[in-house]
Amino acid sequence: MNPKNSSFAAFTVLALMMFFAAPALFAQDSAASPGQNVRVIVTARAKRGANITLSPRDVIVHEDKNPRPVVSLVPLSQTDSLIQLMILIDSDATSRLGAQFQDISKFVQTLPQTAQVGLAYTMSGSTRVEQPFTTDRAAITKALHVTVGPAAGNTSIYSALSGLIEKWPGGAGIREILLISDGIDATYGLFNTQPDQNPGLQKAIRDAQESHVTIFSIFVSSGRITRNEILNLNGQGSLSELTSDTGGYSFTQGTHTPISFQPFLDDLHQMLGQQYLLTFQATPSGKPGFHNLKVATEMSGVKLLAPKQVYVSATN
Repeated sequence: MNPKNSSFAAFTVLALMMFFAAPALFAQDSAASPGQNVRVIVTARAKRGANITLSPRDVIVHEDKNPRPVVSLVPLSQTDSLIQLMILIDSDATSRLGAQFQDISKFVQTLPQTAQVGLAYTMSGSTRVEQPFTTDRAAITKALHVTVGPAAGNTSIYSALSGLIEKWPGGAGIREILLISDGIDATYGLFNTQPDQNPGLQKAIRDAQESHVTIFSIFVSSGRITRNEILNLNGQGSLSELTSDTGGYSFTQGTHTPISFQPFLDDLHQMLGQQYLLTFQATPSGKPGFHNLKVATEMSGVKLLAPKQVYVSATN
């Protein structure tokens, strides 16, 4: 056989083998990296407190600005997940919280009986649990007590919050916190009370996002800085960033302690009743880390609250 013809025949056979093998190789690569399922809690907030029902097709998910497929969307009331809510009271907040105990007790009574509720207070950068998680609503009421107030000094509220999250008991499917505080953490100096300048706040946000903890807050004014509007605004801004970044909501009434918590707690009760367990398919990644997350809906008059970042482990 002519050497040239022999070379041409060999090349042709090799080309045909590559041609038929290529689809299988691409198919294997595509099937090997489908991305992992990631779950987050989503809260639906409707105008005028309307009750709504969402389906998976109503939700749009973007991870790092890229659209991602929604796997499922299930109301928390239809899951078997254990729900735990910790009420965390800042001991450096106003000592006038005793007037709010009745409202807090009523709110606790309205929660699903299967939900576990705990009560804790912060002091000097740490958390003291007064009542561990329980379904005994009367135990929460009994554990409520008046705070020390401004005399406690500059409590490192966000360090205390991180400590609480890190020591959270295992086994809880749904973890939520209601933080009652002025949001002011002067641990790093007055300039660092600004939301984007406070390392403690940023760490608490990351800890909550990684541990899938949703945080809500009620702003109360500390007596020692009531007249300092800049500090008050920094505190409110910090609470707003903390809650919005973790999928929660911050309640405020000007820069003063609300006369009654009842309107806020009624709103919170409705929001807790409109929560969903969202599962979406994350982008395959060889390294674990945080990814930007945006969850939205085109349903009129409805806003979805979800973490702004989600921690995704490495894809095997």
